[in-house]
Amino acid sequence: MDLNDNFKRPNKETGKPFEPGFEDESGRVFYRYLNKHGNDGYYLEEWKKDKDTYLKKIKSK
Repeated sequence: MDLNDNFKRPNKETGKPFEPGFEDESGRVFYRYLNKHGNDGYYLEEWKKDKDTYLKKIKSK
């Protein structure tokens, strides 16, 4: 699935869309953008609560 970067919420640190594996200041880890728009016009995002949960998810793919 190839999503349009114009609808991906930009990372405040880089100004570019979030990349899988990015960890925010609260410890959540970005997993992916979903092919569905939220009320703000950006794609919905899927985050994992911590690095361990993220790693389990990518290994189960």
